[in-house]
Amino acid sequence: MRSRSRVLVLVNPLASERHPGLAIALATAAFELDLLMPRGVDAGLQFRAAAEMVETGVDAVVVCGGDGTVAAGLALTAGTGIPLGIVPAGTGNDFARAARIERSDPAGSLARLLDGLRDGALRTCTVDALRMSVVTRESGASNVWVANSANIGLDALVNARANTYRHLPVTGRYLVALLRELPAFRPARFRISRDDQPPRDRTATLICVQNGPWIGGGIPLAPSADPRSGTAVLSTVDRIPRLVLAALFPLIYLRAHRLLTPLCQHRIERARITVPSGVPVYADGEEILPGSQDGAEVEIAVVPGAVRLIQGLPDRQPPCGASWRNE
Repeated sequence: MRSRSRVLVLVNPLASERHPGLAIALATAAFELDLLMPRGVDAGLQFRAAAEMVETGVDAVVVCGGDGTVAAGLALTAGTGIPLGIVPAGTGNDFARAARIERSDPAGSLARLLDGLRDGALRTCTVDALRMSVVTRESGASNVWVANSANIGLDALVNARANTYRHLPVTGRYLVALLRELPAFRPARFRISRDDQPPRDRTATLICVQNGPWIGGGIPLAPSADPRSGTAVLSTVDRIPRLVLAALFPLIYLRAHRLLTPLCQHRIERARITVPSGVPVYADGEEILPGSQDGAEVEIAVVPGAVRLIQGLPDRQPPCGASWRNE
């Protein structure tokens, strides 16, 4: 039986650059924990190394980064029962915001999390995740885990451009990217079905499926979304004039949803979307599909209780309130 806990720690390289204190916290914890640190020249190689380490057996997985890094942690732990700890150290951190995880001090959060793992003083709670299947004629089928949101259409284009504005505050870069994308943007025709409802064709500006309330680093597109509810929120925005579209996200940021009649929202357990050619698909800030020549079939399903999320120290507020399913 191992005398020290084996903890896999996945650190986004950009997070390491922005928060040098993360390395100090890891070096300190290494004296009392068996820390596994996957390396790789790119995110794909790093993830494959991490998956091999999980296969050998770990007591917990800790991820340091933004929503994309959290999604990588989901892919390593979903359905396994392995606890997942999140240290928000990205730009958006929307899932961490939904889970009420401390976001102001990444290095301190990591140190407290590792101390808790060493002492066995942490609790876990089960949270939902999204499972997304993308089928194209060129590449066949692929499946990804989604922590916070799947984005199709304008939202995905804005996400891609916002990722290039790293010198701006996160919400500001999202709004600037929206204004830059608007002149050339054209709505597309989608076929959408939700749960057991028959499919419907509609022209839409964007489609977003959310496990948590926020996108774009704090824009509350779906305030009722809750990653412990067993459902997601499907948002669609119909074709609207560019001037109205330019005001869309500022109004959402101000929570003026009732003024936005083109915005339709439904609670769902599953959605199937036929995406036309040239329309990108993003999830948790990462590109999933750049825009297939022949389009794609996208299916998104809620997986209730997919992940055991580490709550933090017992005297801290549980994520999303005390009503979470504690273990």
